[in-house]
Amino acid sequence: MTWEIVIGVATFLGFLVTAVKTIIPLTNAVTRLTDQIVSVTGKVDEMDKQKKEEHKEIHEHNKAQDAMLQNHEQRLHDLDGKWYTQ
Repeated sequence: MTWEIVIGVATFLGFLVTAVKTIIPLTNAVTRLTDQIVSVTGKVDEMDKQKKEEHKEIHEHNKAQDAMLQNHEQRLHDLDGKWYTQ
């Protein structure tokens, strides 16, 4: 084995160590980010479900209020008719 081959093998091994040292933290970071994205997605889905339920409650309440207002308007209309006929 000549010194050029030994230097070439040492250089190649140094390159491999450098590449692996760089790739491992990046892989760990990507894994953590993936876990966080899954967590955030679950929370957003839960919030969407809660939002839909709250909107449904609000719309039901609005319908009840509309019915009450219509009933009140009808009563006022009926009372106005009684006052003008007397």
